[in-house]
Amino acid sequence: MHLSETEKFSQFYEKRQVTILITDSGLGGISICAEMADELMRLHMFENVSLIYFNAWPEQNRGYNRLSNTAERIQVFDRALEGMMKFKPDFILIACNTLSVLYPHTQFSHHVGIPVVDIVGFGVEMMINALKTSSQDPVVILGTVTTIESRVHQDILIQNGIQTDQIVLQPCDQLATEIEKDPAGQIVSDMIHTFMCQAAQNIDPACGNIYAALCCTHFAYCQGLIQAALADVTQKTVKILNPNRQMAGYLLANCRARFSRTAIDIQVVSKIIWEERKIKSISSLIQPVSPETANALKNYKQVSNLFV
Repeated sequence: MHLSETEKFSQFYEKRQVTILITDSGLGGISICAEMADELMRLHMFENVSLIYFNAWPEQNRGYNRLSNTAERIQVFDRALEGMMKFKPDFILIACNTLSVLYPHTQFSHHVGIPVVDIVGFGVEMMINALKTSSQDPVVILGTVTTIESRVHQDILIQNGIQTDQIVLQPCDQLATEIEKDPAGQIVSDMIHTFMCQAAQNIDPACGNIYAALCCTHFAYCQGLIQAALADVTQKTVKILNPNRQMAGYLLANCRARFSRTAIDIQVVSKIIWEERKIKSISSLIQPVSPETANALKNYKQVSNLFV
């Protein structure tokens, strides 16, 4: 018997001990993992939590945007999803727009028996709420090549009454990779300036405020740079739409404390080996939010057969 989504969620919230798996293709989504760890420890919804951060990056020097086509990306992510089930998760959060647009096309999505939530809906909801009050305000959707080429965000916005001329799609090829190395570095700054200049060419100079939707979890690490660069090249007020925090708080929204404390075990697992500078850079950013998550990242487990 297939459970409805409501039944899956109800069963999850009744448990004392849960395993929550967060996945991304890289280290963008680990900021969401850190936010969740912090909230779980404060809100005491569960007695014991195993928090798994699963890096779904497929090959050492070749990510999803460098695979040959969409069909191959779907196949690879399908295998990664099956690999996640080794951890017996009670809930999966896809904290990655690239993987989120692939997910509905996977075989896994048609037979999974636990709740799976992706990040696309959070970003789209923020954009709809921002744009519905003014037809003069555009949104620049910033994402990876795979995310932008899918046009998933644009299609849902149009279905919800947002005008096509309010939507600017801006691919930011390889920006996520460079952000992991040094989010405050000159290379990242130069790339952001280039991409914002490209986006500005498709923005009506007579527009009102501009919204910049961060449809890649990595981009939140340098949202200040993005906001400043887009404001500079357009001479407009720029407002950032960052769905990361909404996703982080989603599981525990309107929850009640059921226990006096919550014990949390955090693991970070990856098929590939991360460069030490990436570990140092990202762990320093999440340390203030969750020292436990930062420590788990520093001591991540490299598992060559994490998925095949």
